[in-house]
Formats: sequence, structure tokens, C-alpha cells
Amino acid sequence: MPRLLPAALTALALIVPAPPATAAQTRKLPSESVWLADVHADMVGSRAFLADRVASAVAGERLAINLDIDNTSLATHYAPQQPVRVVRRFARFAHRHGVAVFFNTGRDDTEAAKMQRLLGKAGFPVDRVCTRHVDEDVVVSKQRCRQSFVDSGFTVVANVGNRSTDFVGSDYERAFRLPSYGNKLS
Repeated sequence: MPRLLPAALTALALIVPAPPATAAQTRKLPSESVWLADVHADMVGSRAFLADRVASAVAGERLAINLDIDNTSLATHYAPQQPVRVVRRFARFAHRHGVAVFFNTGRDDTEAAKMQRLLGKAGFPVDRVCTRHVDEDVVVSKQRCRQSFVDSGFTVVANVGNRSTDFVGSDYERAFRLPSYGNKLS
């Protein structure tokens, strides 16, 4: 009899259907217009924050913003190579106010020149693009890049990204977290 119990449980497991997927698991990405509205909502107050931070900078302080590229600066999923306009406005505002505009991407070193070219073509001011070394973890890369900006004498006042890997660490003052919809949007 005890030998029959495992066999019965196995048979039962085969005929009982798996629970249905949750809404979060089956939810598709929103339309481009919904995504853009969500991005805009997440960037509300970014220029006012930056204007206040520039006004309160101490003499000689070198300020910078750090921007992710894919689905943060460029609309990679919805409109490849096209700018995310609200982020571009923020970058241009920063540039006009003497704030360095740095980009930090999970793309590897082989794409650095391409990314710089695409960002420039999309109308972004570009002071520096930092990429991931081949075989380097994305989290390690993102932190290394931001730390390299700090080590170059900059204070990273705003960090804009859309994935949790963009925000690990504390080498920036303020985060602007754009939607990734449960990391479904890269």
C-alpha cells in the first residue's frame, strides 16, 4: 500500500491542470502611447529638480546626469533609434545649464561608437557613453560606469533608467524610474 501512494500522487499531478497564469505573467506591453504617457508622468518635475540643483551647486562643483539608453533615451522597443522626447528635453535642459550628459548602457563595448552616433543623430548632447565590458555583469557595469563619472570629478545628480539594474548603488542623488512593466521592456 505505501508504494502505491507515490504512484497515485504522480498520476494525480499529471491530470490536475496547472493554475492559470496571473495577469502580470500574461500581460503584454502597453501601446506606445500608453508607454509614452507613463514615461512623461515619471519625468514630471525632473527639470525643476535639476534647475534647483544647479542653483544650489557650490562653486566648482561639476554636475552630471546619467541616462540609460534602451527604452530610456532611445525608444528601442517602440520606435528604434528614435528619441524618447521627454528624456531628450531633460538632457538638453541639463546641457544648457552646464550639466554634463553621460550615458550608461548594458550594451557591450563593441557598440560604444554606434551608441554615440545614434544618440547624436537623435538630438542628444553626449559628453560620454560608458558601455559594459564583455563578460561583465550588467549591475557591475552600471555601477562601474557611474563610479567612473564620480571618479572623474562629477556629482551625478540625476539617474534616469527603466530597469532595476539602472538603480543599484548610491552614487547618484535622485532617481527617475521609467516603466519597464515587470522587466518586460528592456
